[in-house]
Amino acid sequence: MRSNDFETGRAGGGGALDPAMPQGLGAVALDLGVEPTALVRLGGVGAPGHRWVEIAGGQSLVGRTFQGLESETGPGCGVFVVVPAEASGEAPSDTRLAAWRNALWPYLHLSAIYRSEDGHIVRRTADGRRSPVIGEGDLGRTAVLAGRRRLDAMSPAATVEKFDANASGWTGEPRSAGYPHFRWMRRLVGRFIAVPPGARVLDFGAGAGWVGIEAALSSRDVVLRAFDPSPELVRIATENARGAGVADFEARTGFGEAPPFPAEGEAPFDLTISSGVVSFAPNLDPWLDGLARTVRTGGDLVIGDIHPHSRGFKRRRGCKPLLPVRELNAHTREEVREGLERRGFRHVRSGAYQLTWPVPELMHLNESRLGGVLTYPLLWMNQAASRLDRAFGSPLQDHFDSWVMHLSRPNG
Repeated sequence: MRSNDFETGRAGGGGALDPAMPQGLGAVALDLGVEPTALVRLGGVGAPGHRWVEIAGGQSLVGRTFQGLESETGPGCGVFVVVPAEASGEAPSDTRLAAWRNALWPYLHLSAIYRSEDGHIVRRTADGRRSPVIGEGDLGRTAVLAGRRRLDAMSPAATVEKFDANASGWTGEPRSAGYPHFRWMRRLVGRFIAVPPGARVLDFGAGAGWVGIEAALSSRDVVLRAFDPSPELVRIATENARGAGVADFEARTGFGEAPPFPAEGEAPFDLTISSGVVSFAPNLDPWLDGLARTVRTGGDLVIGDIHPHSRGFKRRRGCKPLLPVRELNAHTREEVREGLERRGFRHVRSGAYQLTWPVPELMHLNESRLGGVLTYPLLWMNQAASRLDRAFGSPLQDHFDSWVMHLSRPNG
């Protein structure tokens, strides 16, 4: 049974509560700022808007598609998915909810889970926070998955809002136990190829600017340009570049699909670097088109991102029902390479970094409980594994959470 085959039920879009609405769903809607009377059952009567759908017990995930969620839900509107109790009578497990999350993607991105605990509805978000919902209501043994369309979660406005709000966390704290790893990773990508003196370099989706800064500092007389969707990150990147001593630097706001560099009348760049950006692109092809336009004929491209098929990320998708949107939207190295080769690029070499296990778990333990005693042993482990992988042509990428590639744009 497909999503648009769910029984229509009685729509609640006419100003009255839907009698078929599961108990407690109204309180969940109010918690997210949605009037319960604005909820319409998926497949119900009414203009596209907030939708709710109730999954019947025992339904299989095999062959499931939820395309109706995208076509029937208006921009900016929420979707509420009611997941029943397990056959045992227990509330659905995180593993079960993660399976439904995977089935709902790429049409829906989940932002919260609601469950009843001790007679009260509790909201759980991706950052691990648990907050009681104000008001009356009880979900029993069911769970409610709350989210919105992927295209809304990845819209330009949502991207700018998110990046502006989290900008301070992108620059790294030199006194933190994790900073040596942060510095090593940005330097690995920024210096993945030798930067010739006097090169014009573009940091494509710069964040706090550090990858491009590392590239600029590796040579002399480098002209560095950068852009990012977030005005706050552009400000921080400018401060970081000046503080690091990059003499010729300019940053602007912009998106990868329509990069603000090169400016009108300017030539494309000798080297473009894009680190950790492609997973934020809602549509890959327009983003790759924008990226390709920034590299001159005979120029070079270094691109890196997270690896969705790493052992660690696959394990997280199987057991964690709430994940950052970029983790679900990430592309493999091979997908990105194929797209760039269709645009005239030639692959030179690949690499991988950040061991997927046990480094992230040990790094968290090191920073939260051990006061940094494992910082350098873990860093040396990561560095050695990454060098070994590159030495053999990077065959071990599934053991790493991130990948990086060097491609060139041949003459003629």
